[in-house]
Amino acid sequence: TQLKKATMKVFISILALSVVMLSCKKDSDNNQPPPGNGPIENSQWVYKSTTYNEGGSVIETGNITLKAVAATIGGSTWLNMVDQSTGQPIIAIQKRTEGWWYNAYPDGPPSLWFKYPAAVNETYPYAFGTCLVKEINASVTVPAGSFSNCYMVEGDDSNSKEDEFWFSKDGAILIKFNTYDEKAAGPATNLFLDQSLELVSFTR
Repeated sequence: TQLKKATMKVFISILALSVVMLSCKKDSDNNQPPPGNGPIENSQWVYKSTTYNEGGSVIETGNITLKAVAATIGGSTWLNMVDQSTGQPIIAIQKRTEGWWYNAYPDGPPSLWFKYPAAVNETYPYAFGTCLVKEINASVTVPAGSFSNCYMVEGDDSNSKEDEFWFSKDGAILIKFNTYDEKAAGPATNLFLDQSLELVSFTR
């Protein structure tokens, strides 16, 4: 959990992860890229990042911009998600047969992030524990609009819920991300929403 929190906090605070709005359809706009147009080099994402305290009050909020830059990692091509305010890569993503993998900086290791296709209640390992597919036709509303036909995935460590992801079906398309932390009073299952990322815009 400590490794997970250290990596994810850096990841979300600096503002990262990846997204594109494709076949996870934006209900309010018919001018979205056609299915299959996943992230490519120079794709750009803007996210709203919000951090909360245990009482649910906002500590800080702001937007981050990420740009995809092709990079060779371990002998294969990945897309680095680079924070445009710092010039630093946050994570790298790569399409494989079983779905999208990611590699978190600075030390990885690579892990399956979004398994596609998958079935409701299917599980798969990721860097910090186990992912559970909760829905495959979920709806979610973010600053970019309202989306339907999304995958909703919950990430758990050994004793509690850690993360929630809403993915499009056509890429490492993160529409929304929530991460949870243990309240000071404990136990490990006594959680609060720590941080969230919400899609503001995407340019392919």
